Amino acid sequence: MGEYAIFVWPCYIAVVVLLTGLCYQSWTSKRKAEAKLADLKDQLQHLETQED
Repeated sequence: MGEYAIFVWPCYIAVVVLLTGLCYQSWTSKRKAEAKLADLKDQLQHLETQED
């Protein structure tokens, strides 16, 4: 890489940091959505048992 290494390596590091952050954000968002779905399913089941 020679003289360009000073520019290339920080870019690689920035990409790895950003991708890691995006993966973490996606994972936490998925967990929140799954928890909300489970809560909504419980509420629906509770409402269905009240109607019977």
